[in-house]
Amino acid sequence: MRKKRVFWLGTHKVLTQTELPRLRALGYEVYNPPYLSDIYDQSAIYDWTPPDSSLPKEAQEILAKTNFFYDEIPQEAAEVLNTYFDAAIVTINALWLVRFLKAYHGSVIYRTYGQPSVLSNDLITLGGLSLVTERADFWFMPHSGKVAAIEDDWLRSRMMVVPYCVAQDVVDLRDTWAGGVSTPEIGLLCPRAMDISYYRDNYRLLKRSFPSEGYRIFGAQKVAVRDDQVIGTVERPEFLRRLAQMRGFAYHYEEPTVCYLPPIEYMTLGGPVLFKDGSLLSRYFPAGAPGRVGSIEDLVRRSEQLRNGDGSLAHDIIDSQTEVRKLYQPEHVWPLFDEAMMKTLGEPGENPASGPIRVPTPTGKAPTGETVLVAFHGFGPLVVHHNGEYHCAEGIARVVRQIIRALSDLGFKIVVTSRKDDIGRIRGFLAPAAGPDLKIMVIDDEMAGGGTAIDRLNRIASTRPFSANIDHLKTLYLARDFKRVPRALASTAVIGAFKALRRAQLRLTSVKLASDAAPHERYVDVINADAGIDHVLIPHYYMFPELSRLKGKNVVLYLPDYMPHFYKDSAEMGATQQTAMIGQKMVAKARRILTNSAFTASYLPQTVLAPRPETIAHIPLPFLNDGSSIAESLDRIGALPAHYVFYPTRNRPSKRLVDFAKTVAIVNERLKAAGSKDQLTGILTTPLTGKSAAGAEEHLISLSELTDAELGYLYKNALCLLFTSEMEGNFPTQITEALHLGVPVVATDIPLITLELGDASASLDLVDVGDCEGFADRVVSILADRPAAVRRQEDARALSSRKFAYDNFKRGLFELFRS
Repeated sequence: MRKKRVFWLGTHKVLTQTELPRLRALGYEVYNPPYLSDIYDQSAIYDWTPPDSSLPKEAQEILAKTNFFYDEIPQEAAEVLNTYFDAAIVTINALWLVRFLKAYHGSVIYRTYGQPSVLSNDLITLGGLSLVTERADFWFMPHSGKVAAIEDDWLRSRMMVVPYCVAQDVVDLRDTWAGGVSTPEIGLLCPRAMDISYYRDNYRLLKRSFPSEGYRIFGAQKVAVRDDQVIGTVERPEFLRRLAQMRGFAYHYEEPTVCYLPPIEYMTLGGPVLFKDGSLLSRYFPAGAPGRVGSIEDLVRRSEQLRNGDGSLAHDIIDSQTEVRKLYQPEHVWPLFDEAMMKTLGEPGENPASGPIRVPTPTGKAPTGETVLVAFHGFGPLVVHHNGEYHCAEGIARVVRQIIRALSDLGFKIVVTSRKDDIGRIRGFLAPAAGPDLKIMVIDDEMAGGGTAIDRLNRIASTRPFSANIDHLKTLYLARDFKRVPRALASTAVIGAFKALRRAQLRLTSVKLASDAAPHERYVDVINADAGIDHVLIPHYYMFPELSRLKGKNVVLYLPDYMPHFYKDSAEMGATQQTAMIGQKMVAKARRILTNSAFTASYLPQTVLAPRPETIAHIPLPFLNDGSSIAESLDRIGALPAHYVFYPTRNRPSKRLVDFAKTVAIVNERLKAAGSKDQLTGILTTPLTGKSAAGAEEHLISLSELTDAELGYLYKNALCLLFTSEMEGNFPTQITEALHLGVPVVATDIPLITLELGDASASLDLVDVGDCEGFADRVVSILADRPAAVRRQEDARALSSRKFAYDNFKRGLFELFRS
């Protein structure tokens, strides 16, 4: 029987000694091409020897003359790949992968060993997202799960973590380091010190920080460095000999997703390694590891201790390295490597990776279970990936995530709409709620390089309030970040132009709607023809006007509010003829209307949307946090003020944030008059300046794009929630979150709160709308005795925990979607 033939696209000096021969030892016939690129790579093998191969001679000749690394793969080479190879492994570079995926259609493993950038972003930019997501036999195989947090979920969903091994020449010298007879020198690392700016900066840092005597800089050099401190490019045996002579190794890099091999190799030899906090190497160790240092100055100081023969320090560091160096040793790596390769290189289709893209169910084929499609592509540009988490400042998006969680728990299959360049963010934001089986319906047909900047600006203009751009400019000005102001101004101007175009488009849409002609988008036809989609959830009444063309589906419209009913002349609050007409279409299309507020349910039938009362389902919202642990600190601003009030919200007229600022100013005036040294700070998620800051500008902090963990941290440490809004679409989620987390609530006395909480609302500190002196009275009282305020509000907290329980929410959705 013919051996399974695998194409291995790699050229790294270590990998050609480790993983390449290991694959052959597993019984695969592996072909690796020569490195023909004119792009210099200090890690590449240039003296290529043709591998043993059963390929026809003509096929071998074609492969041997093809530059697979940075050129587009020509047709004749692609034909050889697809004719003769069962699978392929592409290492390291995203560009190598994308060009290979365009040419080859079989099973592919993408094998990486740490990356300085976000690979999923690189793949999208290079046009590789669809190439990955639309094939079943693709695997992302990084060497450590610690490097994957920065990646989008669509790539992580194809992930299998497999460590990698140091070369055998290092293993043969394991634990041969002899500290007592070593040279009083410390090893450092900096390749390409003269010809790559990143490494040139690192070289300068090392020269500034470490004295020339006693410190030697390793690393291959393309351009010779006239510096006796630099060892430069040497043969492998000489490198290991020189490395073994060192009394220690100082690893000064801080990249959290890359770990160079020399410190690992030095650990294998048996010597002590010092490392900077924040690096991937540091992430392998516990917090108190003796080799960890916090600054370059500490690295120098500890290096001097080792260089001067501090045996106790060396011994402690070496003892601490046992578990970390094991991650790269053959007895740990090869069993895992062998298992992964035999699984993923099995028969085609035998172990398909879970793909995130929805494959429509043809008409006539019975669906496997009830499926809910959720229109979500309008929120895609607003989802942000930060600190390894996905978050969205748009409240409706967070509500929809909780609806998806409940429906998934009830056994529904979930499909969400997305544009191609938003798949990673949308999947990352929703997958924790929907689970790994979440499917994406891609609604745009073409995407070159991740979508054009114009396309993205157009989508942002259609979803993001213009005030958000103004807020961003204010934030940059307050932070004195003047370098970014010109770009922000240009972006604001462009988005302003797109918004003007958008208004014209909406006017045209209103004309079409008036003549009963809804906008035509092909994806709606796909939904209508998909026999596997039973229900469609539309999460906003005017963001998706094309969905008024849905046919044969059970449509649920999420309608938390209709603000134009109260702000009849405010375009900012949605009071336009166009949005009203779209809303009427959506209400007429919907089988049921979902709202979260008794107050909203009571007034909706009297609005111009005029839903029938019997179609409205009032289901109170639960706590919206996605379940993330509350952050232990908020590194982005350092230490928080001792006393602060908090209100996370967008700056809209109904929020009355000027009252928030006035209250902060009044409280500080009272504290100063009383001779107190305390001061109150107001923390918002939008900046306030000028008149809207009401004289409290120096005591206001704006924090945007908060993750759920950070949001929880800010709530938990706040003096209280200071809720100044005069009108909401539902029972305020901020109050639900504050009560859930045991935070005192000072709020306006409005029906949205009192109708939902009933008599228990009396236990909250409620104040008439606009009564800033009254707000200040409550805040000062809580400042004097916060625990008493927490106890005083126990009735509201207890009712909230019962009424807004997740199980109640889930039960309500069950009745809504199954009835």
